[in-house]
Amino acid sequence: MEHYELYMDEELVQMYRDGDERAVEAIMERYKNFVSKKAHAMYIVGGEMEDLIQEGMIGLYKAVTAYDKTKAASFMTFASLCINGQIMNAVKCQEKQPVKPLCITG
Repeated sequence: MEHYELYMDEELVQMYRDGDERAVEAIMERYKNFVSKKAHAMYIVGGEMEDLIQEGMIGLYKAVTAYDKTKAASFMTFASLCINGQIMNAVKCQEKQPVKPLCITG
């Protein structure tokens, strides 16, 4: 994937849509630290940080598939919104789960 860093995000999105599977891998690699930082800014009670990061990566993939370059937003802006939304949905769903009581034995 050495030559993919030469492309802008929007170009990589188009390359993926044109059938280049490695282009989406390049985007995922490019944004993994960005996703991780966003995930670390949020918290799920009883959850795992890796779960939030995974949700963020799902949001990033959704951004790749839904991005419309004719709109005013850059891919990075759109991706940030998708990542945040996906992570926030995961947090909200987790918060709705009933709290399980601790079992005390002895």
